Amino acid sequence: MKTFLDAWLIEAPMGFSQELAGMVKLVPSEARAEIGKALCCQIEVEGGVRGSFWIQADLETVARLLVDARITAGDSDQRGDAQLWESIVRQVAERTAKAAGKAMGSQVSIASIRQVPLPDVTFLFYELRFGEIVVPVAFADRTEKLKTMETLPQRGVDLLLDVELDASLRFGSREMPLGEVLELGPGDVVQLERHVTDPIDLIVGDKIVARGEVVLVNGNFGLRVTEVAEPRKSLESIRCLF
Repeated sequence: MKTFLDAWLIEAPMGFSQELAGMVKLVPSEARAEIGKALCCQIEVEGGVRGSFWIQADLETVARLLVDARITAGDSDQRGDAQLWESIVRQVAERTAKAAGKAMGSQVSIASIRQVPLPDVTFLFYELRFGEIVVPVAFADRTEKLKTMETLPQRGVDLLLDVELDASLRFGSREMPLGEVLELGPGDVVQLERHVTDPIDLIVGDKIVARGEVVLVNGNFGLRVTEVAEPRKSLESIRCLF
């Protein structure tokens, strides 16, 4: 996945299917879709991918879609339909951000979603198909993938990939006077400056490259990673070793 749009085109059909409780297909439109009263939502993306993504849809067809999916009863309420559609788009966008972050190796999140006038950008036209309902939709993507390990000079990175490094887990730390250290004996307890629910640090060199929670794997301690440093920062952690 190179862009947020790439991730969206993969995840949106599954996301809309889940939200509408039925099979949704998203196919390119053979001709520029006729979108009557356009409902445009702007999605602000941040993290490993950053920028704006827009989705516009025909409001009248969206209203019929919501009725067909049994989300509304069919009463004419354009404002309510617009709010429901925005909520559905938000759920799909969150799903897309999660998938994009996983594929790109860096966290991607949705900062905000709001209804906006049509922006002056180039849209790609698609059809969202749900049963007999065909909703003309269009997408515009002005997000950028931040520089990651993939964009670093490949030759330099390749030279490092087989290097073996010592990694250690840090559960916590505490400053102690030398006298207290010398008095330690079997059975003594040293209280660390970290709560039991705080994440554990994975250390390479003297840098934190990831954090997570302790797990047991076949009787051995392990680390389930919950957050990672940016690749460039991870590379900085081994600079002092060469």
